[in-house]
Amino acid sequence: MLSLEQTLLYLPAVAVIIAIPGPDMLLSLSRGLTQGPLAGIAHAMGVGLGIMVHSLLAAMGVSALLTASETAFWAMKLVGGIYLIYLGVLSWRNASAVASVASQKAPWTALFWRGFLSNLLNPKVALFVLAFVPQFVRSGEANASTPFTQMLLLGAIFSVLTIVAYGALGVAAGRVSRWLAAHPTYMRNVNRASAALFIASGAAVLLLDRRR
Repeated sequence: MLSLEQTLLYLPAVAVIIAIPGPDMLLSLSRGLTQGPLAGIAHAMGVGLGIMVHSLLAAMGVSALLTASETAFWAMKLVGGIYLIYLGVLSWRNASAVASVASQKAPWTALFWRGFLSNLLNPKVALFVLAFVPQFVRSGEANASTPFTQMLLLGAIFSVLTIVAYGALGVAAGRVSRWLAAHPTYMRNVNRASAALFIASGAAVLLLDRRR
């Protein structure tokens, strides 16, 4: 288990990290705007699972490959960046053909897995979890859990808070989507902005510099 001191130090730090706008937050907002509240929640849940997997990999030491292997870093960066750009191109191609929110809704399972993969394949997230979460692991203290268990618990907190925050953002954006459904021109512009966001996120991953 985590100590009270660990929890009190970790929660505010995680809250600040989650509140900083980034690709995952903006994509949850975009999903809510273009496809409704459930889409925003589904994407947020996918992102949360991605964070949990990154935490598990960091606890197992697998993520350390990204700081030790040039090949592993570049391979993950290439796959992640191309995947995001692919989603962006797909959204852009469909933007003009979509006349309303209802007609373009994708299954929530598809949105969930897209959110999961976009997070999981982002080497920046892996490096961040590897650098950030272990700072709150305590070892050598009486009654302290193993570092592995602490990493999983800290990762779970990060994951749950991310789902709650991004899910709420997606729901709020989803309410706006009802108005957009009655205004196809605005919806088309939002869809294109969403597509551009995916492409920009993918480009940012591809341009991600080698970690120092």
